[in-house]
Amino acid sequence: MIPSLHLVTNDRVLGLPRFPAMAAEALEAGGRRICLHVRGPGSGGRVLWERTLALRPEAARTRSLLVVNDRVDVACLLGLDGVHLPERGLPAPVARELMGNARVVGRSMHDPMALEEEERPDYILAGTLYATPSHPGRVGSGPKRVSEIRELNPGVPVIGIGGISMDRVTPVMAAGAHGVALLRAVWDHTHPGRAVEAYLELIRKDAIRNRRSEKEAGAESPGMGGEAAASSEVGRSTEPPPEVGSDPQIAETP
Repeated sequence: MIPSLHLVTNDRVLGLPRFPAMAAEALEAGGRRICLHVRGPGSGGRVLWERTLALRPEAARTRSLLVVNDRVDVACLLGLDGVHLPERGLPAPVARELMGNARVVGRSMHDPMALEEEERPDYILAGTLYATPSHPGRVGSGPKRVSEIRELNPGVPVIGIGGISMDRVTPVMAAGAHGVALLRAVWDHTHPGRAVEAYLELIRKDAIRNRRSEKEAGAESPGMGGEAAASSEVGRSTEPPPEVGSDPQIAETP
């Protein structure tokens, strides 16, 4: 089962003295409902090795999914749960051949494309949905990118990424996302565990609401096709998110 909340690091986060404690707090709060991505595009293999190795015991205890970005060698040597591949990274079949079919293989996708059956990953990170400092100069594609990628790759869970603040979770979920991925919203928070809990609760409520709406739409219009159903989902994106906490830092845009 692919978790609904993905926590992604960068070089700055990996270098924070508090990162081990922050990661432990996030893992404790999310448990099996989160996937922690150890990502450091500018960090060497040794740094990724050390940071990931230190996280393994806590990830195993909390039953959280632990993956490393791009570095299949590190994932194999440490026996991680899986690897996340950048859009221009190794093909998913090659990663599976190296790691074994029991491991999770995810990949990023910016431009919608239909993947061949053998190249389909276990999940897709779709973005960048909203403007974010992680990708300066890139205009966000909006929640519709989730719907486009999902339609082209049926059956593959799609995770929305890029500038996902609390008020943006609902429209992303309404577009058909399985969940969302975060960076600053968690690692820049005073209490990462609180941010994790707040986002997970909002995702849960949105998922329940969307399933209920789909059932009601199916009952009212038995002949409604997939395109109409998707349009109906996106149309609910203006609904305000439910209240999930009073800490103002949780609502900050990542």
